[in-house]
Amino acid sequence: MTDCSNTCYCITCGDTYDPRRRQLGYQTCLDCGAEAAIAMRTSWCVAPIAHKQGATLVTNPNDLKGLNKYTAS
Repeated sequence: MTDCSNTCYCITCGDTYDPRRRQLGYQTCLDCGAEAAIAMRTSWCVAPIAHKQGATLVTNPNDLKGLNKYTAS
């Protein structure tokens, strides 16, 4: 881990970002961090799993395949 008490560089684009962000554990600037978060959220799926349970957040596509009640076991 590099010491960036004055200047921190984003590992994605190389631009500088606020050292306080690095203290929170982030290694990217706000723009690159936002892009990564959007990419992560697009892989999520909300699916109705069981009757009266409501929707459930599924982040792993393999889990979604196993939760389908119409699939033969």
